[in-house]
Amino acid sequence: MKGLIRLLVLILLVGCTPNNDKPPKIDTPLPPAHDGIYSSKDAQFTFNGDGKTVIVSFSENYLNVLNQAPNDAEYRYAFTWYDFGEYRYDGATQLILVHEESDTKLTFNLQEASSFEEIILAFPIPDNEVQTLQRIND
Repeated sequence: MKGLIRLLVLILLVGCTPNNDKPPKIDTPLPPAHDGIYSSKDAQFTFNGDGKTVIVSFSENYLNVLNQAPNDAEYRYAFTWYDFGEYRYDGATQLILVHEESDTKLTFNLQEASSFEEIILAFPIPDNEVQTLQRIND
């Protein structure tokens, strides 16, 4: 019985230690904000270049996955490091879109770090296919 109590106390102590899983420190210059049209099979994002807003168009296939989120609409966006908050896109793990008029929030997991030329969405995505938003013009 004492062994079980010690084990439970040990598990509690380990589970209650602070988490230091902070975003990685990136020593390179801050990359420029996305600007222009980025397109994939089921989505088109038109970034305004302000680092804050994007016009988003989803295919019908994607709208089904997103429960008919507002389409052909302006969203505020932020790249984040998990739940730690905003982070530069070349190290981010998520892209969050917020449509303020409808109070819609969409959280996309990123397949890998984004670049100025592409953003690779891993979830949620139609047909479980990775969506690569490729920059096509200014």
